[in-house]
Amino acid sequence: MDRRRFIPGPEGMETRMMLSTATTANPVPTNAASTTAAGNVPYTIQQKLERIDRIPINMRATAPNRVLPQSLIGGIQDGMRQTISTLGAAAPETIETFNGVLRDVVSRPSLRAQDARALNNAFTQVLVSAGASTEAIDTIATNLESLATTVNTSQGLPVFLTTNDYALVLQMTLIVGRPMPAPAAPTIARDSGTQADPRTNISRVAQPTFVGSYESRAQLQIFDDASGEVYGEAQSGTNGRYSITFSRPLDLGTYRLRIRALDEMGHVGQSSGVFTLRIVEPRGPQG
Repeated sequence: MDRRRFIPGPEGMETRMMLSTATTANPVPTNAASTTAAGNVPYTIQQKLERIDRIPINMRATAPNRVLPQSLIGGIQDGMRQTISTLGAAAPETIETFNGVLRDVVSRPSLRAQDARALNNAFTQVLVSAGASTEAIDTIATNLESLATTVNTSQGLPVFLTTNDYALVLQMTLIVGRPMPAPAAPTIARDSGTQADPRTNISRVAQPTFVGSYESRAQLQIFDDASGEVYGEAQSGTNGRYSITFSRPLDLGTYRLRIRALDEMGHVGQSSGVFTLRIVEPRGPQG
């Protein structure tokens, strides 16, 4: 009987361990692809595409000789590419439901048709709650279910292969689906003004400059919290440092601002908390 078990991590599948309770002389090792450290999360489109490209390699990590038809794997990858940088956080209850189905299926000696359907339904609900498009979900789920029911069942350890496939693909889809993370509130440049506190800035310059650090080569925008108007943007350097000068003069008054990052495809990332800028006695555009 196949007794390899997944122990889903507590943070929405971001970390996952695979433990083997099989009484064999050579137990299957922990899947190296199942853990994503906080400092190793892909930010750029290229990093995310590389993770998707590695899906078949990761699927073979614990079963090197398994059959993985390109027609099915390519479909799964195509669906994952559609989710890049567009997902929100999945609802915790949907992840818990998926984990519960996973635990139930891994306890069974063989993969039944209803087990594959239950996994597919639970998998789909997580992606629905994260905001994935119907097209992307259908593309991934249809090919995963075909892999489970028409390929894995003809190989050894179908329960092990199928549960690993669903957990791995779900984990990686949620990871590559993350938008750019929120930058920290920037600091007003010394020649542009002063900070009364980390989120309160005062300037006598109508077009001030803000500086800060983020991921390298990211496009950053400072925008109005109420109207969404972008006041200035710039790309961070290879060292992650950026400098954003406002693109037009601001009138006297107080402005509530946020900063966000965009990826290479223009997907808007998460925004920082509000920080304020008070313009007093503007001197006009910087020369």
